[in-house]
This record gives sequence, C-alpha cells and structure tokens, in this order.
Amino acid sequence: MNDWLRNVASQHQKKNLSRTYVATASDDPQAILGYYALAATSVETDGMPSVKLPRNVSAVLLARLAVDTQHTGQGLGEYLLMHALDTVLMTAGAIGVQCVIVDAVDDNAAAFYKKYGSEAFTIAPLRLFLPVATIKQA
Repeated sequence: MNDWLRNVASQHQKKNLSRTYVATASDDPQAILGYYALAATSVETDGMPSVKLPRNVSAVLLARLAVDTQHTGQGLGEYLLMHALDTVLMTAGAIGVQCVIVDAVDDNAAAFYKKYGSEAFTIAPLRLFLPVATIKQA
C-alpha cells in the first residue's frame, strides 16, 4: 500500500494516467487509512458471461483498492468501493462507460468484489467486471 502511494500515485496523477482517492482519519489528516485508484481503459468482452456487447468497450479500471492493516474488517474497504462506484457512475453519465474492471490479487479479494455484484471473466477468474447498469440498480 505505502510503496504504490509513495512511488506511483503522484506520478500517475501528474501524467493523467489515473486518479487516486485517499481516506484519512478525521482527527489526523496525515494518517492514510486506505485509498483507491481509477483509470480509463477499454476491455475486450470475450469471456464476459451472458453479455452482448461489441468486441471492445470502454471501462473504468479499479487499479488499486487498499486498506491499512490496522483498519481492516471495519467496513472501510466497502466504503471505498462504494465511493469508487459512485465516481464511476458520474463518469458514465458524462462520457459513457460500460463497466468497471478489477484484477483481484487473490481469491479472497475476488470474493470481496463478487459480494458486490462483480462477475469473473470465464477465461480469467481473477479478472472481474461490474456493468454500470448493475451499479445503477443498486
């Protein structure tokens, strides 16, 4: 978590590659509790089960989502994910986006995203997608 924030996030921000959103403690704004990063991307729809879309569609990549180990299990990951999905909805309303893509680091992370409606690609079980239409229904 710390390495990516220190070494990559600001560079990506300056180069307009992604945007990072940080959760801080209200009593200590310097303490980072968690963060997520979003980036524009496109994705091939091969492997998306039961989806009828063109071969390639616009998407938002949830490039990172991390919670400080001292704050896991307290709902912060869910809060950050919901904030990210709200941000995606605003983006989708302005420019048109089909889905959110996430590459889960392991099966536990994949299970977390599936709990909120994400589905795995049939050809890559740790790559998940969440249609914007599904987010709108929530």
